[in-house]
Amino acid sequence: MAPLIDEYLPVRPRKASASRRRRHVNQLRFRLQQHAPGAVSILLTPVWVDGHGPQERVFVARALAATGKPLLLRPGSSRAIAALLQGAFPTADWNQAQTWRADTNRITSWLERRAA
Repeated sequence: MAPLIDEYLPVRPRKASASRRRRHVNQLRFRLQQHAPGAVSILLTPVWVDGHGPQERVFVARALAATGKPLLLRPGSSRAIAALLQGAFPTADWNQAQTWRADTNRITSWLERRAA
């Protein structure tokens, strides 16, 4: 008998159509503010965990206010923020930490930031 899978999350998210990506990017700032009100930047870091089985990738989000202080996120917000950013930027390398900034509405990889 095959084991039951509670939830299936692909390693690489499905690529959306161009119109859907544009809509996600246009609505992204509003949707992220619902999960992290007042955030000017959000760091999304992939973490591999082993919960008594095969390793699974989960994302940890950290939101910063304009003052530089971290904002408290509600339970489940990291997962929702990861889904929103992956839907808006499906071509990004999600095996690396990504930073979203509210002023530019773009994400940058930590490796790109270190090289600059």
